Amino acid sequence: MFDAQPTISAPGRLWLMKTFLSGMLMLPFLGGLPLRGQTPDASTVALAMQQQIIKAIELSEPSVVAISKIKIPKQKFQSRIPAPFGIDPNQGFSISQDPQDLNFIPNEFGSGVLIPDPTKQNRVLVLTNFHLTEGGPVAEQASAPESRIYVHTANRQGFYAEILAADPRSDLAVLTPVQPVSPEYARSLTPIRYGNQKPVKKGQFVIALGNPYAIARDGSPSASWGIISNFHRYPVPIFKHFLNQEIAKEETLHHFGTLLQVDTHLDLGTSGGALLDLEGNLIGVTTALAALEGYEKSVGYAIPIDQSTLRIIDSLAAGLEAEYGFLGIEPATLDRGQVRSSFPGAVGLVAPFYVEASRVKQHSPAQLAGMLPHDLILSVNGQKLTHDLDLMREVGKAGAGNEIKLQILRGKKARELTLNVKLGKWPVADDEGIVQTRYRHPLWRGLRVDYPTARRKYTFSPFSYPPAVVVTHVAPDSPAQQAGLKEGAFISQINGQAVQTPDSFYQEAQKVNNSPVTLLYLDGQKLILPPASNKKQ
Repeated sequence: MFDAQPTISAPGRLWLMKTFLSGMLMLPFLGGLPLRGQTPDASTVALAMQQQIIKAIELSEPSVVAISKIKIPKQKFQSRIPAPFGIDPNQGFSISQDPQDLNFIPNEFGSGVLIPDPTKQNRVLVLTNFHLTEGGPVAEQASAPESRIYVHTANRQGFYAEILAADPRSDLAVLTPVQPVSPEYARSLTPIRYGNQKPVKKGQFVIALGNPYAIARDGSPSASWGIISNFHRYPVPIFKHFLNQEIAKEETLHHFGTLLQVDTHLDLGTSGGALLDLEGNLIGVTTALAALEGYEKSVGYAIPIDQSTLRIIDSLAAGLEAEYGFLGIEPATLDRGQVRSSFPGAVGLVAPFYVEASRVKQHSPAQLAGMLPHDLILSVNGQKLTHDLDLMREVGKAGAGNEIKLQILRGKKARELTLNVKLGKWPVADDEGIVQTRYRHPLWRGLRVDYPTARRKYTFSPFSYPPAVVVTHVAPDSPAQQAGLKEGAFISQINGQAVQTPDSFYQEAQKVNNSPVTLLYLDGQKLILPPASNKKQ
């Protein structure tokens, strides 16, 4: 939630800009216009800057939408007793229930961004925050939703939308129209352009477009501008109450330091909006995740659009669960003194903190790659580490099944080594919060498997990394159910071949024709899985 913040008028901002620019002796260029080595006139430079902001907004605002979440009323109780004084207590008193009516004021609202379709199907896709879509309709699912989602686009047009996929860990979701829109309307919906993914800089000018206080229902997003204040920010943990005790909620990926801090006005309703560079390219998605409950004002944050975020967006656009990488170690943060005493032969250890693998779990991706307890992890894919949260962030962002390069320091003689690790999958605690409409692998003989750590509810206590895959779904009346296979079972072998990842399991499964298959449980028990009687697997 974002509250109102003190504003500076446009003339005031222009005056501030002119004052700032007048102190600069030389500018090689601005907006592509050379200044021929002379001291620029402050008004000229300020107006050129203003024109650049206007151009960026005009280019990108057709790609930014307003989102209304409309609560579906529950079935009303029909009483046989006449209502007193002729007043029906079930009667609502909303000004308007039509989201196209400008008098319609939604109780829940936010922003979204039209994005290119990574599957090249030219579908209409809207990127927004997960927390704006909770309880909304899910594509291809018959279950009754709690709310309807309406997307307001330019020129006072719009459509009802449903969720293709949503991910609480990144706070991102992708929507698509419930009913196909007309070809003419679809052509008018311009996807945003992504930035070139250059590292953002502190002090870089940015523009935010969104739907503050639901005032963008006519399809015209509101704009504000400012600078990037910082990056790799760690928001304050969010708490919930349970049995009169305050406990931390499940952390998101952003609690490991992914967020951009911005000083633009991000008021209530701008969550899910666009953060642009001065060329009008999308470099972030604004979010209210880091707001402090009970505070009058909150800091502005945005999810950066980088390679890892695009990987998540592509998964959601395909209707898939967004998966996060898992190393399988217990990391610890050591100070410089502790590291120097542990690695007396090392030179150049000048950073204040380092990350150690205090424990390495058996059968984990880290152990399979050769990592040992007390290895010092210097970097992940070239990104230096200063805290164990940095390690968790970089490993998580890389994604399950992908390979990362770790630079480590080992032993008293301090040998520097490079390890290539193929990551496992981060255990999801709130699997009911994940919305997906497709799966990476089809059902095989009525069962579906995943990484052994795919769901926290299946993991052991104390935690271990099983050399197996876990069964996450068994279809009714399938060969798997008839054979007695249960959800949560760990399968270590298929026809004598060891399997530890979903890919390896399905590769072995594809080798089997219409014949029985022997599955070996982690505890050594065997199960014979018959083929599908109708040959549908």
